[in-house]
Amino acid sequence: MNFTSLILALAIVAGQLIKIPIGSGGPTLFDLTVGIFCFIGIIRINFKFKKPPVYIKTALVFVAVGLLSLLFTPLNLQPVESLISILYTLRFFSIIFLGWLIFSDAFPELKKNLGKTLLVSGISLSILGILQLIFLPDLRFLMQFGWDPHYFRTTSTFLDPNFAGAFFVLTFLLLLSLRANEVRAAISLKKIASLLPLLALTLVYLALLTTFSRGAYLAFLVSFLGLSFLKKSFRLTVITVILFCGLMTGFFFYQNLVAEPRGVNREESAEFRLGTWQQGLKLFQYNSILGVGFN
Repeated sequence: MNFTSLILALAIVAGQLIKIPIGSGGPTLFDLTVGIFCFIGIIRINFKFKKPPVYIKTALVFVAVGLLSLLFTPLNLQPVESLISILYTLRFFSIIFLGWLIFSDAFPELKKNLGKTLLVSGISLSILGILQLIFLPDLRFLMQFGWDPHYFRTTSTFLDPNFAGAFFVLTFLLLLSLRANEVRAAISLKKIASLLPLLALTLVYLALLTTFSRGAYLAFLVSFLGLSFLKKSFRLTVITVILFCGLMTGFFFYQNLVAEPRGVNREESAEFRLGTWQQGLKLFQYNSILGVGFN
């Protein structure tokens, strides 16, 4: 991994721990890194972009629709609310734009090592998450700063088990897509090189398990069943079902041995999420063309 790859990995792993506080939010180290990389990338390629692939085009269309949706929103937003929405859109666009720059060879070494960069980031987040669960399982003190009162759940540096769980699922997918020798090369430990792929999978799976996030579990099931279908692999389907059953068993024990005895109401969390879905459906019914504005 080159210097650029290490900087990006560090920015991802930093999560919510390093940020510039502005009001109740503010840009994180990752946001700042992406912005700086975009600026440097434009200078490097001198605006000579390659024709974007389909996934970049799709994301750019989404950004355009999001801006139109915000411009013609039926909501009576205050100027500061509109500004916040635009900044969220700008953050999303900057990430997509960086992807386009990498695709256009603005950062050839980063492009070459992108899989390893994401792999190292995911494994590092898994390790930090497990350490957080062991040494700092009670995050309810963060409620005063606007965070949810998570207890005995892996949140890692994201401070959110659902987002962390989603990243763990993506890391698990990446681990399976890379060959064993690539995993060893990414971590560069010679003595236990033969055990590294299995060790990495185990760490990421444990981190995912201990998020106790039903949304992340569902993402795991859908992603790996989809992968099994594409690969036409019955073996992978069986492994997916077994691992998913392990996740649900872990959630059952967490619910009965940790959450309920301590008055942690996970059903209330599920009801809030269902309410959010219902609100989203209502918004779609009345504003089905452009919506009401991204974020």
